[in-house]
Amino acid sequence: MTPALSCYSTTLVEYLGGTAADRLAAAVHLWVRTDEPDGALAFSHHDRIDDGTLVHDHCRDWVSARAVLAGLLAEEGQVIVVGNAFHLPWSPHHGVRAVPHWFLLRAHDAEGWLVADPFHALMPGGEQLPYGGVLDDGSLRRALTPVGRLDPAVRNRDVHALGEPVDIGPSDAYRWLRRTTPPPAGSPARWPGTWLREPREVFAYLRDRLTSDGGLLERHADDLWAASRHQLHRLGPNPDPDLADAWTQLPKALRFAADSARRGRPRTGVVERALDTLAGLSTGMEVSRARG
Repeated sequence: MTPALSCYSTTLVEYLGGTAADRLAAAVHLWVRTDEPDGALAFSHHDRIDDGTLVHDHCRDWVSARAVLAGLLAEEGQVIVVGNAFHLPWSPHHGVRAVPHWFLLRAHDAEGWLVADPFHALMPGGEQLPYGGVLDDGSLRRALTPVGRLDPAVRNRDVHALGEPVDIGPSDAYRWLRRTTPPPAGSPARWPGTWLREPREVFAYLRDRLTSDGGLLERHADDLWAASRHQLHRLGPNPDPDLADAWTQLPKALRFAADSARRGRPRTGVVERALDTLAGLSTGMEVSRARG
């Protein structure tokens, strides 16, 4: 059964197969960067589970991109591609919002391109169900239409989708991921900027930033929704009920507060309570683990 994660990690787990879902559960965390130059936040949701072998690649023209994708499929058997949700008929964002969305190419022949999107979620714009089907060349080209300029919050999401910051290439090109030689054992990850990693510090910082800036809250509600999904996956099938409920309630509290702020009636108290509750419960869990 495909775990309920973000579109990035759902596709990554499906691509890696095997024990990838279990490895992801063990790798989940919530870190936040505090000094992004544009004022947006950056989040890391988990350690890398691909052994550092995946890198982003791109081509600016479709003819070249098509040839590379066909070659990668023949060589690797499947490819993670970066779609544009505005042009994905199975997405609730279809015709509404241009944002990057990962899915898989599984095969290519004279009939077209076999694609699979295992992502399933109920979002403000509607429900996305897992999708599988065949796209002809024109349909795949539209599905992979470059998004163009990315909002800083969305770009940070793309940059950290593998768990650590990586070069995603130009957003005005056709994009995908490919395998490369893994880095030498023990190679340190490059983490530019200042990051908070300890749960109590992370939640306190988010409480202060998100309750003082309604625009920032709205821009990053999707990031905390993804955090909720990752953390619930980490807790497993028999979670601590209080912690599981707190993570389940967080996205609802953020959406309510964002909608209220948009109507000119800020309700920051719900955000404070949700994040303070998680700070207390998460810190308690870490202390229990250390003692155990």
